[in-house]
Amino acid sequence: MINRNELLVSYSKKFMIHKRMWESEWNRKNTSDLSYAQFMVLYTLDSEGPKQSKQLVEELSITSGGITAISDKLVSLGLIRRTRDVQQDRRAIILDISEEGQITLQTLKDVRDQTLNAIFSVLNDGEVAFLEQIYDKLISIRNE
Repeated sequence: MINRNELLVSYSKKFMIHKRMWESEWNRKNTSDLSYAQFMVLYTLDSEGPKQSKQLVEELSITSGGITAISDKLVSLGLIRRTRDVQQDRRAIILDISEEGQITLQTLKDVRDQTLNAIFSVLNDGEVAFLEQIYDKLISIRNE
């Protein structure tokens, strides 16, 4: 019988393979030259509204240096805007999606959906729901 540790080691290898499959599929379908992390920043700003960088660091589990690099690129492409939070803390920088960013986001949502359908096509709806429950449980310890 395989022990728990052997199963976890096997899972970790398969997770890395699946992650590479995900990235490869995203890069193959995506013609915008934006990474999935950059897409997630656009998506979060569009769906949740303007945010400080530190909020994106927490929500997306990206380092502060990573958020800086992502926001620098998105600002340079005109997809997001940086403004000062004059109402609460003038030192704080607020990021917000631009109209051009919203247009780009619509295309990237299609790429995301195609990518998800391709890499999870072997799972039925019940298995996808179960996978969602498992990942919710796994990441719940992040906030403890």
